[in-house]
Amino acid sequence: MGNLDSDLKEFFSKATGTLIPFFGFALGNTINFSVIIETGLLGILLGLAVIVITGIPLIFADKWLAGGNGTAGVAASSTAGAAVANPMIIAQMNPAFAPVAQSATALVATCVIVTAVLVPILTAIYSKRFSIKENVMVDSVQATSRSA
Repeated sequence: MGNLDSDLKEFFSKATGTLIPFFGFALGNTINFSVIIETGLLGILLGLAVIVITGIPLIFADKWLAGGNGTAGVAASSTAGAAVANPMIIAQMNPAFAPVAQSATALVATCVIVTAVLVPILTAIYSKRFSIKENVMVDSVQATSRSA
């Protein structure tokens, strides 16, 4: 609705910071870290692979298509919690996948946990690193234009 009306955008933007802890609690409340132990190294590697395989193209997309600095690409390189249900849904559609559905669900759940923990940390690091460079570049360009 904020995209349709600038007054609504201003009104709703004030609540963004207030809602973040509620979203975080809802995500964190449903995470079961024992799944990581069940899947072991394979689940952790899957989570890291998702970050790398989706993160790199998303960084470039943010830079080239959206004109950002890539931070949004890093932030989007996680696995959504709803993905955990996909292996069971596929097994219901095609019973040939039923024997591996439970293992696949555990792997996807581990991937969700790994990305839910690492992506915010990586996003903060990326943002700090590249925001500083951009600010230095902007400041140096502004200083050069003022002195000219």
